[in-house]
Amino acid sequence: MTSGNLTSSAERLEHNAYSLAEDADSGAYARDADEFAEEARDFRRVAEDRSADVDDVRDAFRDLSREYHALRDEVDRSDDRSAERDLQPVTEAYLDVEREMRQLGGDRDRYAREDWRRDD
Repeated sequence: MTSGNLTSSAERLEHNAYSLAEDADSGAYARDADEFAEEARDFRRVAEDRSADVDDVRDAFRDLSREYHALRDEVDRSDDRSAERDLQPVTEAYLDVEREMRQLGGDRDRYAREDWRRDD
């Protein structure tokens, strides 16, 4: 039901999310990183599911979006430059998923923007 691009983006997001969760280990944002990685896995599974319809994918994206923003907020609060750098590949993959969702007719995440970058 979904495009190959969405599936590919979801796989990359899941990979980057689990890498971040491993790096977070016991940091201030570790719990959020773990929860986001699990949500990224769940989203990928829905995106790959041939029996899933557009509404299923939209619902999964809404859950993914909530977890992403919780993680991003926690990393911002940590004021840890290393954590911010580690989050960057996750953010880029998340934005790819968001773009694919727009093409699928999914909801645009009003919080994530392509120009989101932290000034170093």
